[in-house]
Amino acid sequence: MALRRNLLIVLAHGLRSDAVGESGAWPLCTPNLEKLIGRGLRLVATSACPADRGGMVSLLSGLHARQHGYVAESDTRVCCDGWPALLRSAGYFVAGVGCVDLIEPWLNDAVVVESPDTLESSSCAYLAAIRTKGIYDAVVQQRRQRMRYGPFEPDRLLLEPDDDIDGFIGRQAQQMLDKLPADRPWALIVIFSGPGNDLPPPSLYDGVVSVESVEHGFAPADLASLDSLVELDYPRVLLQRLERHSIGRIRADYLGRVSLIDYEIGQMVSHVEGRSDSDRTWFVLAADRGHLLGEHGIVGHRSFLAGSIDVPAVIAPPTPAKAQTADWLVSTVDVAATIARLGGCDAPKTMAGRSLLPVLAGEPLADGKHTGCLSEFGRRLMLETERYKIVFDTETHRALGMYDLLNDSDEKKNLIETMVGRNLVDAMRWRVGDALLPLRSVPA
Repeated sequence: MALRRNLLIVLAHGLRSDAVGESGAWPLCTPNLEKLIGRGLRLVATSACPADRGGMVSLLSGLHARQHGYVAESDTRVCCDGWPALLRSAGYFVAGVGCVDLIEPWLNDAVVVESPDTLESSSCAYLAAIRTKGIYDAVVQQRRQRMRYGPFEPDRLLLEPDDDIDGFIGRQAQQMLDKLPADRPWALIVIFSGPGNDLPPPSLYDGVVSVESVEHGFAPADLASLDSLVELDYPRVLLQRLERHSIGRIRADYLGRVSLIDYEIGQMVSHVEGRSDSDRTWFVLAADRGHLLGEHGIVGHRSFLAGSIDVPAVIAPPTPAKAQTADWLVSTVDVAATIARLGGCDAPKTMAGRSLLPVLAGEPLADGKHTGCLSEFGRRLMLETERYKIVFDTETHRALGMYDLLNDSDEKKNLIETMVGRNLVDAMRWRVGDALLPLRSVPA
């Protein structure tokens, strides 16, 4: 009997869909990702939750925020199951590298790296490594600066890529690939801390994109009009001080980190190609959420603006498939269901997503009663349809915002108080109800 597929699954925290170079939105090349896209499927998925850790839990579990309960930044529980547990139960050797603490109980082997919020830990492999190299104090100081000022005034260490948190994760992932068994199916889950980690890139990637080339399109925040739709990640005073050059610097730093991750993915793929089982190894890339880089004058992630919730979903088989791109309304919970299906697992009925594998075969995606993509954090709930995006307050049930994505792709005109908005809001309420009704509660 043929062995099951191997799975190399890369998850990146805060990776926007348009930051992948083939989108053409930014002056950045991501050649390794583009090569994978060329042999597989590239979709834009909607984050099921743009708050940390809710977005990652949805991506790992295939559940919406109201099902798993991680809806606020203060939700810091440390465990979830989902498709990593399903793969292990199905006989996979499941290994994890990077920010994998949420799924550590289901890993046969792991190199655990804690988030950049951590200043001291006995279980973080990265902190132990940099302590050995003698740069621990400098990295901790950089992290303290990050905690005070976010990406606005970073401490620019002259780090080599391997000494950066994501460079370290990439190198450890390559070493893990060399240890994985060849006589049984395996899944390697690599979770990078960035590019949405608010850290500047290591020195080699500082300048991959010039600041001047990404200063365009910035306008100061109109916080009064956004308060109902956005939870600010940083103090108002920092946002009010933003100007073209400072936002260009933040964007260049972010894109430098994207370039670093693209390089590490290329190294991992090269390691896979050197293995005897490469002909049955599939690649999956996804992200928990995106990151705003000055849209509407905002930097951060807790909003339903496109930069915050549009993330890439790349599925690449060992040999080229029929479909390369497709325009479907998909969610990160669909990515979770797809990974479970790739592993031949029977997903539980609570898992909300649909497998995307039919699209990879060039076939239509069976929508059934799929009415749009849900996203939720705090007391805000969003539904995105083929044309409209609407946001509700889940406590008052009041509609906070509505955008016509066809005629207003930059989401600059809130229709909720217009005649069009008033005429549409009841119909959109019905569609929200249709999207929520099939969701099943998770057993305690």
